[in-house]
Amino acid sequence: MNLKMNRLYMKIAIGIMLTAIVFVCAAFSTFSQKNEPMETISLEALYMTYESAEELDKADLILIGTPTSDFSDREHKTSYYEDGSLQDFYTLTEIEIDKIIKSPNDFDIEESETLSIIEPVGMIELDGTKKITIDEYKEMEQGEKYIIFLNENGHGQYSVINNDSGKFNLDSKSAKSEKSLSKNSAITLKEDVLEKYSEFIE
Repeated sequence: MNLKMNRLYMKIAIGIMLTAIVFVCAAFSTFSQKNEPMETISLEALYMTYESAEELDKADLILIGTPTSDFSDREHKTSYYEDGSLQDFYTLTEIEIDKIIKSPNDFDIEESETLSIIEPVGMIELDGTKKITIDEYKEMEQGEKYIIFLNENGHGQYSVINNDSGKFNLDSKSAKSEKSLSKNSAITLKEDVLEKYSEFIE
């Protein structure tokens, strides 16, 4: 009787161990996929450029906030022409608002609430999943604080203006987020922005 019971317990233990191994492997695989660099396609586009903090101050909405989710988990939008060619793409990034510096009169979202904003970057299926951007735009990173300049797009949504130079990372721990500031003009613009809005930046 004891021998049968021991065998039963052994089978249960092995089953539990195998289940745990499968779970760990699946979790590791998901983690690896999320942290594996994604191939990026960068497209050129025409857009209005702003070269100073004074010009950026004309934005409809200026806020300080933090993305709440990883890029791969955000809502990615794509549209296509009838012939199958790409028409438009963007990502909806949920931002937890820390401070509102400037907003339209009818803006009814408060600080500490969230706002879904448009970034000029997306994900498409083209021989696998790829990232697609406008002029090498670098998406905002989860958990990091930014000052962001946005315009209303006519449909009640707000889009980042000035491509990469329409949002500036305020968290110095991120090296990746500063790759877009390799040009002297971009560095000068960030310094100009930090000085102009210093009273709002902790």
